[in-house]
Amino acid sequence: MERKKQALLLALPASLALLLFFIFPMIYILIRTLAENGTADFTAFFTDPFYLDILWTTLRVSLISTAVSLLLGYPTAYYMARTPSRLKQAMVIVILFPFLVSAVVRSYGWMVILGTNGLLNQFLMGLGLISEPLKILNTETAVIIGMIHLLIPYMILSLAGVLQSIDPNVEYAAYSLGASPMTTFTRVIFPLSTPGIISGCVLVFTMSMTSYVTPKLLGGSKFRMMATMVVQEINVSFDWGAAAAISYILLAVILAVQVVVVLTTGKYMKRMGGGKNA
Repeated sequence: MERKKQALLLALPASLALLLFFIFPMIYILIRTLAENGTADFTAFFTDPFYLDILWTTLRVSLISTAVSLLLGYPTAYYMARTPSRLKQAMVIVILFPFLVSAVVRSYGWMVILGTNGLLNQFLMGLGLISEPLKILNTETAVIIGMIHLLIPYMILSLAGVLQSIDPNVEYAAYSLGASPMTTFTRVIFPLSTPGIISGCVLVFTMSMTSYVTPKLLGGSKFRMMATMVVQEINVSFDWGAAAAISYILLAVILAVQVVVVLTTGKYMKRMGGGKNA
């Protein structure tokens, strides 16, 4: 009982800060938007194909970025968790190093690489693989590439922590019982690493949905996602009601996806012991 009281006292400052600086301002803006325009801005969003297409684009880019980050990040995280060599420390440094560089600088770097006269096109044309430059910059593909580069460290770190906590003896036990490496991975390692997969995917998906700098720089002026539309409604159209509506719809979509993930994985996580073994 005493520990619970101490935990509540420690959580009280953080809870008050969350209410004061996040929840209360959001409630105030929502109430003000509804008081001024009612539900007109929300209705306009869901009845306009233009806005619905932007919402679908945002979801598509975020889901693809999350899936590719998981496919590329899982082998890297597994190697980091299992390798005994000093290369592990070097890999951690390489993964953490991008956090020292802002998203703006990294996006400009990809603009140099993916441009019409960029490094990638010059390299491919030099090898004779293409006869004319590829149109990559200012496309959805460029945005996805930038998103993956920006967010894959979060996926790797989320997975590495869980994979490192899995006892290697569990794998050795599976091998001793005649399981192949693939069977050991699919029946032992992958299920035990599910908590890291879920947390990594939710984190990457959320950050992709709310990203502004990368879509703006790599997608160009004609490529729009939800976050870029919020800024456009404020700075160009001066429509604060529409910007607020788009923001709350974006928040609602993110929360809905997270709720679906929790509900669909809840029973599985309970069967796995709530991830305790991981």
